[in-house]
Amino acid sequence: MFSKGLLEFRKSALRLAMATMMVAGTYVVLSATTATAATSANRALSSSVTTNGVWPGVGKICEPGSGGASSVRGVAPKTIHIAVFNDASNTITPGLEVEFFQQATAFADWCNASGGINGRKIVVDNRDAALFNAAQQATAACQSDFMAVGGGMALDQPSVPIREKCGLGQISGYVVSNASDLATDQVDPSGINTDSVTAGWFGALAKAYPKAVKVAGMGGSDTPSVLQPETKYEFGAEAEGWKVADFLEPPISVENWAPYIEQYQAKGVTALWPADTSNFTPFAQAMTTAGFHPAFVVLGTQFANAQTQKAVVDNPSLPPVYVETSWWPLSQASQNPSTEFLVATMHKYTKGDAIDFDDEEGAEAWLLWAKSASACGATLTVTCVLNHAAATKNWDAGGIQAPIASLTLSNENPQPSPCFTILKGGSKGWIFDKAITKPTQSIWNCNPKNVVQLTSAQQAQLNAL
Repeated sequence: MFSKGLLEFRKSALRLAMATMMVAGTYVVLSATTATAATSANRALSSSVTTNGVWPGVGKICEPGSGGASSVRGVAPKTIHIAVFNDASNTITPGLEVEFFQQATAFADWCNASGGINGRKIVVDNRDAALFNAAQQATAACQSDFMAVGGGMALDQPSVPIREKCGLGQISGYVVSNASDLATDQVDPSGINTDSVTAGWFGALAKAYPKAVKVAGMGGSDTPSVLQPETKYEFGAEAEGWKVADFLEPPISVENWAPYIEQYQAKGVTALWPADTSNFTPFAQAMTTAGFHPAFVVLGTQFANAQTQKAVVDNPSLPPVYVETSWWPLSQASQNPSTEFLVATMHKYTKGDAIDFDDEEGAEAWLLWAKSASACGATLTVTCVLNHAAATKNWDAGGIQAPIASLTLSNENPQPSPCFTILKGGSKGWIFDKAITKPTQSIWNCNPKNVVQLTSAQQAQLNAL
């Protein structure tokens, strides 16, 4: 997603089937000839993981302590139960958001090895909604969990009133629906709100391809949780100079993309933000088969993975394929200590799991939660944690994500980061495209004009979806 408030249902359906992983910022296919080298690299990374509770760029966030008695739900003298929402067991897009649970497990293991949160060890509870059980999983978490951290559900709208009613505080991995954007008892490290959208990459591509963006194709799955953020992107793109000729609304699961490709072709689309909400490979194959050649394709940050890269390489007739992101590129992990430490931690505690932006997204939430929870000392309450999180300034998770000037509670109109960067896919992976990004701060383009304010009419249209 979408910059920070990305449309999470655009996930890779076969992510777990890919025999790939990140090793020191480089994708490596685990064939028989490379497995030994990858294992050696993993050991080197793992050995760099210290357990002194200090996370690079964030500080000391885990340490021993006496714990203590508590009457707060989910908090015991020596343990803290945390819910991690995801949709991994669904049958439409298997493995959706499984990285949230994997990353949470790795972080908890690292933090617990460092002493926990003032002596209390983190217990991660897997709250898997399988797409259509968001309400049930929120209800389950309300029975025994202290908070929800570093997760998300693609169809999250039904969970919101349940979580709010029981006071289940959340520091989210991501939020999707407008209801979740505005929820109480929540801090979203992305700073997403409902009256604006970060859309600067549309403007950057408009400058690079001024003619192509005059006939653009966009779209999103035909369900409110998906159409709301995708329609915000349409508004953002048009504010940045795009002229949307066709906005397609396919069902959640598409077996044959050919008819949708034909519709884009019939409209003469030359700039494409695909209506694909799952796995880019069949969409890319359908483009190749149809001979569909727009000037470029731009994808949300969740597509910056090895599977999409392979689709780009395997379909050489595709135009340039870009990914927008507000997370530090994993292809350059070695250039950011916090991202590099995340990769090393994942390799040490969840060996064999592929690493992608979901791990970064989950980590930014866990780092903010641990920093805030540690500041509360032995008297751990949801209000204390959320207040500390909401008061955080210049948050970037040590550099894992683009900087947010000021966090706040989700129901108090947080402001998203204006920062983005653009990556280009190819045989060498996802590479930072400096020429199109035109960075103003590190690798980020942080022009305040990258955030588009929605009109009252546009907000009304979103609410009606």
